[in-house]
Amino acid sequence: MSAHATFSRHARQAADRAVTRAYADLRPDDRGAFADLLLAVRIRSTARIDPPVVAALRNIARHAAGYRRPLDEWTGLRSTMYPVIHALAQHLLARYAVPRFLASVWYGDGGWLADAKRRWFIAHAAGVPFRDLDLPIAMTRRMESIFLGSPDHVGVEAALRRAELLSLGAKDELVEAVLATRLGRELANGEFWRTVMQFFVRFADRIAPAAVAPIVDFIQFIRHERVEVVTPDGVRVVDPPEPCFSVKGRSPASLQRLVDEWHRRLGGQSAGALVWSRSRFRPLAFEERSPDPDRPPVRWELVELTSGADLRAEGAALHHCVATYAQKCLWGLSRIWSLRVTSGWSGWRSVATIEVDPGGRAVVQARGMRNQAPSARARDLIFLWARRENLRLQL
Repeated sequence: MSAHATFSRHARQAADRAVTRAYADLRPDDRGAFADLLLAVRIRSTARIDPPVVAALRNIARHAAGYRRPLDEWTGLRSTMYPVIHALAQHLLARYAVPRFLASVWYGDGGWLADAKRRWFIAHAAGVPFRDLDLPIAMTRRMESIFLGSPDHVGVEAALRRAELLSLGAKDELVEAVLATRLGRELANGEFWRTVMQFFVRFADRIAPAAVAPIVDFIQFIRHERVEVVTPDGVRVVDPPEPCFSVKGRSPASLQRLVDEWHRRLGGQSAGALVWSRSRFRPLAFEERSPDPDRPPVRWELVELTSGADLRAEGAALHHCVATYAQKCLWGLSRIWSLRVTSGWSGWRSVATIEVDPGGRAVVQARGMRNQAPSARARDLIFLWARRENLRLQL
């Protein structure tokens, strides 16, 4: 069987499994609406029925009682899934036109904001100004204007953070650096993080883009992360060490010293006993010829890290703080993968660490040595793997 035929067969199987799960997830009253949506997309569009599309149709079906127009009147669209889902949601649920990027709310499964974002879509489509919605971060008129003009490929969380930064006067380089961190997809503690955004903008000429991610991770850990600690008497939850931490009165240099000291402490801690099960995503193995014919082939592998010890070793190898993600992995909120390479004459060497949001089925971070962006070749392989596993890229 050819590689194309094998890929197509696996894609059909994945779609069938997604449809079965969708029926199981839906209330009996919503299953008919889901079946109708699935048939309409198959007949009236050229979008491929894959797990992300199935999830979007399931989520739209849950709002069938609020349809503004009959599904039968949807004329369809010959395009890929993102324009198709936008056109379908616009037809069924919107009185007024909504930006295409907002249709991203229909993808994915859970997440604490998933249902809220879908309510925002429906309310805004009914004519409610976005700044008047119950948002996790305060929105000004200028921020709203920037937000509604967001690029089509940006998710709602990233669009909100991008609009916040641009409204504060941030340059594109800083915006990209912040969106590559957890702040590009997490909106909790909005009032506090606004002060950090203002700090970044104020000292943009003194904070290198590569320094933004470690600073964000450091502040999140010491101010907001509640950690489970394994002790001889069992597991206990420890509150963050500095829940009142503030950037007020600090300079970039003093903050960077705190970050550097935190990294040194992380490197000196024991590996820890946290272990979690593997996700349903499959590892990747890839081999290519060496540029030097006298050398063995170059082999790549993308493997999942499933313990605190794995994360700490990865962080030590690439000099970043992925070890702090152990709790998110334990709770099933995150999955961490390592891209490694070997020439056959030496051991495996980590070249990039990848974070996957399993609920949103998306690759949300990829960091190389010292939080730098991965190489072009590493990004190509991450893209290949994400496509095979039906994961969206939010990098």
